[in-house]
Amino acid sequence: MSQRFGELQAWQAMLDRHAELFSEMNPGSRVGFVARADSGMLPGKHIAAAQAAVGSGTMLAWERQGAGMVAANVAFGGISDAGVDLLFVAEDEALEAMRVSLPGETLSVVKRLIRKGGIMFYVMKNKYQLQDAGYEEFLDSLGLAFLGACR
Repeated sequence: MSQRFGELQAWQAMLDRHAELFSEMNPGSRVGFVARADSGMLPGKHIAAAQAAVGSGTMLAWERQGAGMVAANVAFGGISDAGVDLLFVAEDEALEAMRVSLPGETLSVVKRLIRKGGIMFYVMKNKYQLQDAGYEEFLDSLGLAFLGACR
C-alpha cells in the first residue's frame, strides 16, 4: 500500500463501480496518478522541463486489462518513464480529498480538483491516439473535452 494513495482495494472498488466509463478503452490503456512531491516536477514549468524531471516514489496506475480497469501501485521514476497515456500530478491535499471520496463520487472530486489547480494534467498521447484508444468518455466525465466541438 502507498500511504499517499490509501488502500488499493478501495481504488479498485471505485473503478469497478464506474466500469462503464472505461468500457470503450483499449486493453493496455493506462492512466497514472502521482504526488507532486514525488514527481520531481515544479508547477508552472514547460512540458520539456517536466519530462526531464526525475521522480521517486509510487504511482497509482489504472490500466485496462481484460474486462475492466485494474488499480496498481507501481514505481515512479519520472514522467518520461511513466508508461501512461495520461498523468495526473496531485498536491497532497488533493490526494487526501480523493482518498476520502473513494466510497462516493471520486471522479467528480478529481474533476473539481483539476479545475481548482490541485491536480495538474499531462497528456502523453495526441488527441487522435486518445480517441482511438477510447478515452473520450472518461475525459469528458472529467470536463476535459479534448476532441472539441468539431471532429
